[in-house]
Amino acid sequence: MLRKLPQILCFATLPFASLNLRADDKIDQVLSELQALRQQVATLEARVATLEATKAIPAGALDASAPEAQPRERKNLFDHMRIELQKAEARASGPWTTPANWNGIQNGLTEDEVIEILGEPTDRKFSVRRDTDEIFYYRGDLEGTGEPIEGEIRIYKGKVRRFTLPDFPTES
Repeated sequence: MLRKLPQILCFATLPFASLNLRADDKIDQVLSELQALRQQVATLEARVATLEATKAIPAGALDASAPEAQPRERKNLFDHMRIELQKAEARASGPWTTPANWNGIQNGLTEDEVIEILGEPTDRKFSVRRDTDEIFYYRGDLEGTGEPIEGEIRIYKGKVRRFTLPDFPTES
């Protein structure tokens, strides 16, 4: 029986030896993955460092670049054109845009006479007030400042009851 003891011990430890070999394979695989990850982190850190170095370019160097200056000029040109078109549209909306025509407006004129003098109103609204049936609004941005100029005529029983002259800008 003592003779067979080494053989028995060999057979008894054989499963543990194969487990040991499998564990070594797993450790080798984990170590190789760890090394690959470290290498990837090192390359990413190098890329970040180069990007941060290019980002450190002085702001004055970027401001002087020509491609960035053109869109601003173009935007200003388009804004200027838009404002001029709005002014032209308001001026072309009728004779109400000239202050001299408002001198002809007085209480007692009929709706048709007002429209003949000032042209069609830019807006008409019905009123709930007892002394006003309808309100004619004449408004537009004549100067292109974004602040519309507005005149108002209140009609009661078909005639001018009250009116407010537009606040025309003074000629300089």
